Amino acid sequence: MRKLVVIIFIMHCVLIYPQLGINGGVDYTSFTAGSFKNTKLDNNKYWFNGWFVSAGIVGFEKGKFGYQLEMLFQYHNRTANIKFNGNEHKLTNSEVSLLLGPYLVDESGFGISLTAHLGIGWFGSDTPFEHSGVYGSASIGISPSIIISRVRFFASGKLNIGYLYFSGSDPDLYSSDPLPSSDGLLSGPEFQIGAGLIF
Repeated sequence: MRKLVVIIFIMHCVLIYPQLGINGGVDYTSFTAGSFKNTKLDNNKYWFNGWFVSAGIVGFEKGKFGYQLEMLFQYHNRTANIKFNGNEHKLTNSEVSLLLGPYLVDESGFGISLTAHLGIGWFGSDTPFEHSGVYGSASIGISPSIIISRVRFFASGKLNIGYLYFSGSDPDLYSSDPLPSSDGLLSGPEFQIGAGLIF
């Protein structure tokens, strides 16, 4: 049944709203996971900043009041500053997600949306233990926007929740306290500011 709903949604976007959209902007995301601290990082919560790009099918029609739709594939690239054994390092994060959602747009171009995201992401680092991880996540967000001609400006906020597997490789093969791997819940808010073009 869920597959049928998704197929109908996609057909609706393609047949009724055959416009293409490209977006980009800055991204601020917080991830909280016990797996970070379980693998000897100093904290279980980190703020990441970076950028995102997205492209897909949109359904904006300026001058028409009503519900519009969009379906976008989004790529995120983020970095956080961390401390490990008293030294500063980088924790990197990349994510690919699918965004689906309806928009309510008025005649002047102002709009607001409720969007759902499904994503797959991964972490990397420059620590001596080469911390890394992979996760799947889902989120619901809200996004106000304004369309001027075919240019869209927007801001968005959403809450992510997912499941993370995180681990590292101990450089000392004979360590009496080897680095464990850890898995568990991953959560946190995300904020974006960006602009896009509608073709």
